[in-house]
Amino acid sequence: MAEIKSAIELAMERTKNLVMDEEEKEKSLIRDAENRLKAIVRRFLDGAVCIDDFQNQYDKIELTEGAKRALLVDLVADGFDVGEDARLFDLLHVADRKMDDRLKKQLDTFQRRFSEALEKKSGDVRKRILNRLKMMGITGSALEPNLVAWDEWKEAVTETKEAFRSQLQQWKDEVKAVTA
Repeated sequence: MAEIKSAIELAMERTKNLVMDEEEKEKSLIRDAENRLKAIVRRFLDGAVCIDDFQNQYDKIELTEGAKRALLVDLVADGFDVGEDARLFDLLHVADRKMDDRLKKQLDTFQRRFSEALEKKSGDVRKRILNRLKMMGITGSALEPNLVAWDEWKEAVTETKEAFRSQLQQWKDEVKAVTA
């Protein structure tokens, strides 16, 4: 009588002679590490873990320090549109722990300039919103508009990020050049 095999048994039988070479193993390890890093970045940006927990999990990822740093910088630079700017900069500072002082200073300068530009935009947008409200007959000394709820603010943030995107890309390229 014929033996009935499960799907798992059939799959195991068909793949028993397949072996990963060293290059495939390395690619698989890198892919797994990338997925773990993406997951902890996402959890950090969602507020599920604090920066210290992120740091501990980041340190446990089994990649070379340079590869981890390059990957983290890539993820943060790609996430620069997310809107959690302070948290994104916190992640970049995790990546810059073991960088040379020149790159750290560049990051600090970039963060300061970005924050200053957003602050300036904030004041400009606030004035425009208050003028719009005034034209609608809404005034008062206690009136404080919620900037993030207005389209003008979203446009201003997008403009500011676009203006700084090339600087972030340049810094990212320098980090990768040092890492390589």
